[in-house]
Amino acid sequence: MERPLEFFDCDCSFGRRSIVSPGSFYKLEELVERMKLYGIGKALAYHSMAREYCPVVGNDMLLQELGEELPLYPVWVVMHHHTEEFPEPAALFLQMRKYNIRAVRMFPGNADHAYSIAGWNCGELFSMLEANKIPLLIGMDQLDWNDLHTLCSDFSGLTVILSGVGYGSDRNLYTLLKKFENLYVETIGYKTHNGIEEICRVFGAHRLIFGSGMPLFSGASAVSMINYARISDAEKRMIAAENLERLL
Repeated sequence: MERPLEFFDCDCSFGRRSIVSPGSFYKLEELVERMKLYGIGKALAYHSMAREYCPVVGNDMLLQELGEELPLYPVWVVMHHHTEEFPEPAALFLQMRKYNIRAVRMFPGNADHAYSIAGWNCGELFSMLEANKIPLLIGMDQLDWNDLHTLCSDFSGLTVILSGVGYGSDRNLYTLLKKFENLYVETIGYKTHNGIEEICRVFGAHRLIFGSGMPLFSGASAVSMINYARISDAEKRMIAAENLERLL
């Protein structure tokens, strides 16, 4: 490769968590230091309190703690508005535009915010994201394959970046990638043998989005997966940064 890859990470967070696993970290300044160490030039980031406590509180903390000089773009954690814990979609979009929020995350799983993502509950939210071309990041720890199929089918114009896709996922994942062109796969965790190479061959490198999952996962491992993949330099550049830049 002529020059080092420039990475744009779709999956970072910071802030105090209820459990800090050995080898992990939580401070914003350490996240920035790790990014420099691993060659990650910029990243999307959400605040851990938006997941572990309250989305509105965590999103506010995110904006307060992120400085303009940092190479981090704010990502809000969102949910539906029906319990009046969260703004209605139209009001939410105006807030997002004000603070330049270009992507969102959801944690609807029972271990987190515990709500259904079915259309009767989140349809208005998904329609707003779809209409305004705002990518949704969501993990396989938050939904099952049938939920994902329904989401992509009912909101076919919604960009979905799927994280937590691990070993043994291909027999479901390939079917959905064939059916839904707006479904993308985050690379961290996808450690299937020759998985990245085969996704590039079958679907194209544009379907893969680089993510590290820091601080819960290793940024060094995430970068190595792309640097040492047996794909072309052009494909590596797409995965490392270009794909995410295009979606945003």
